[in-house]
Amino acid sequence: MSAGIRRLLIASAIAAGVVALLSVLDLIVGVPFAGYSMVMDIMFLVSAALILYMVRQCFQELR
Repeated sequence: MSAGIRRLLIASAIAAGVVALLSVLDLIVGVPFAGYSMVMDIMFLVSAALILYMVRQCFQELR
């Protein structure tokens, strides 16, 4: 596996993790986005989970 691909996958996983963390915090505490839209928070969580799943599959496929 190329080092560039590995770094890109890790960066994508980190970004998705940050989005998921901020969405969970917004759902529970309402801090980052002041609880603006629960539907958007749930959609962000679903999309972050899908990205993390795809990153995991790419790592398994490239090994």
